Amino acid sequence: MGDMAEGWEWFKERTIEKRAKNTASSTEILVQRGIPFESKNGGSHLVVDAGSHLIDFWPSGGRWIARDLGKTNGRGVFKMLKHIAKARGEP
Repeated sequence: MGDMAEGWEWFKERTIEKRAKNTASSTEILVQRGIPFESKNGGSHLVVDAGSHLIDFWPSGGRWIARDLGKTNGRGVFKMLKHIAKARGEP
């Protein structure tokens, strides 16, 4: 039983580290690409300006939801960037 608890603690630590890395790298990608956003809750939630609408983005897990567009959502910063380019009429 002790080994299972140690394994679980190791897994939890790695998950926290990965989510922190995802948050930092996704935020940096948005900054580098010049995509305007507003940071909420210490960076765990970003409100991204897609031009014609706003996107709620949680960079730790990559989840995003476009506001006012029904069920337009996805996972991953690069898929969100493609959505933004399409919304802005960019190639």
